[in-house]
Amino acid sequence: MQKRPIRSIVTMFLFFAGVMLLCSCARYARNVNDLYEPTTLIRNGNGEVYVVIQENQQTQSPDVKWVLGKVTDDEMKKIDEILSPRSGAELIQAALEQELKKSGYSVISATKKPLKSTYLVDLTKTDIDLDQVSDTVDLKATCKVVAGMDIYKNGTLIKKLQFEAMSSKTDIKDRDRLARTVLQEALQSVMSKATPELHEFFR
Repeated sequence: MQKRPIRSIVTMFLFFAGVMLLCSCARYARNVNDLYEPTTLIRNGNGEVYVVIQENQQTQSPDVKWVLGKVTDDEMKKIDEILSPRSGAELIQAALEQELKKSGYSVISATKKPLKSTYLVDLTKTDIDLDQVSDTVDLKATCKVVAGMDIYKNGTLIKKLQFEAMSSKTDIKDRDRLARTVLQEALQSVMSKATPELHEFFR
């Protein structure tokens, strides 16, 4: 008569052990490769725009991985790093290129400023900090993007700009997508500020 309670306790123990095991698997995304979606509504852009990053920020090999941030546990101890096949500078450059192309400009990516150009954006600061806090209950991801830009028109520096934005989310289910989501939201927020200003300078 006493076997049923014991069997129930064992069953409950195995159930909770299984839940904890599932929670420990796929607790966060370690690799992030942003597939950026432009949001600009500008359509009357015209002309050729160079978007320049530093040469040491350009990926030279598919074997290279760039560290965008870290993963910590609920006690804020570092347990892993967040990696990307592209540098933060390349991610910001690619996002800006897509926004400008959608606005109507012809865009050329480069690592050196050309001798002659009508419009040029030199990305002088390209910081992406992407962090995740992982525990057995949920996952929190936070991303901060800072983009500094020197704007040139016909070879003359006309403006220095800097934009920054942050995105933060907590989720339980889509843990493998959370880092990519906050990265894209922060990039889109920066570009939503930068693209209209650049368009005004390029008119």
